Amino acid sequence: LQRKQAQFYENIVKVIRPKPDYFAVGYYGQGFPTFIRNKVFIYRGKEYERREDFEARLLTQFPNAEKMKTTSPPGDDIKTSSGQYIQCFTVKPKLDLPSKFHRPVSEQIVSFYRVNEVQRFEYSRPVRKGEKNPDNEFANMWIERTIYVTAYKLPGILRWFEVKSVFMVEISPLENAIETMQLTNDKINNMVQQHLNDPNLPINPLSMLLNGIVDPAVMGGFANYEKAFFTEKYIHEHPEDHDKIEKLKDLIAWQIPFLAEGIRIHGEKVTEALRPFHERMEACFRQLKDKVEKQYGVRAIVSSL
Repeated sequence: LQRKQAQFYENIVKVIRPKPDYFAVGYYGQGFPTFIRNKVFIYRGKEYERREDFEARLLTQFPNAEKMKTTSPPGDDIKTSSGQYIQCFTVKPKLDLPSKFHRPVSEQIVSFYRVNEVQRFEYSRPVRKGEKNPDNEFANMWIERTIYVTAYKLPGILRWFEVKSVFMVEISPLENAIETMQLTNDKINNMVQQHLNDPNLPINPLSMLLNGIVDPAVMGGFANYEKAFFTEKYIHEHPEDHDKIEKLKDLIAWQIPFLAEGIRIHGEKVTEALRPFHERMEACFRQLKDKVEKQYGVRAIVSSL
């Protein structure tokens, strides 16, 4: 059994697998059969299937159905109407790593569980509250997040299961910044691990990721977070956010050692033709490193066996 299980994990690590998209589909109106009427289902798309192609495939099964243009839950006028209305949008699976992985495992195995054996899915919609700030869109960018929980884990016997529970949470602008920063750090770390595990990986995705973070002309970096949340005015008006502000500062500080490792790997693999690009990126990183370590302290990655 353990040999068999080891073979499965080896396949996960070595075999390239396309990541499928997941789609929430609602069937509204009295025109649908009772087993799907006014219910929401989560579908697992086929390999490399775009939402437009999935929708077209879905609508061929219900040629009289009208496609809804919004992602908001419909009102009773739609649900009680005699017609057929289909709502379809992409949802993001939520990683639920099995408890047996209590110690670090290969990034490929974690990636496998991001899209397999999943039961919770989320859809996020940006919502602006308060006065619009033309200089900093992050200051009042709230996220309205809907969580869908299916009856069974996907994939299963079927490629689709009914949603059994739905709940909504609001993510504040500061919480959104923390989440975005955490995702960015994870993305850098994951790509670094992939290159350490497989030296033959192409360098282009790593180049784009690193340059998009260290070059302020490309993405703007986290300077917008500093302008939005680290000012005396914000700290004075939101004393309850002290711990969250410290958390965001900590994530900013931790980004530096992750970037340093990524740029080290990039320097080892870069071609001579791209050497000037790499040197410019290094110069940008040095400026970023000096600024961050001066303001938020030094973090170091401790290597473990």
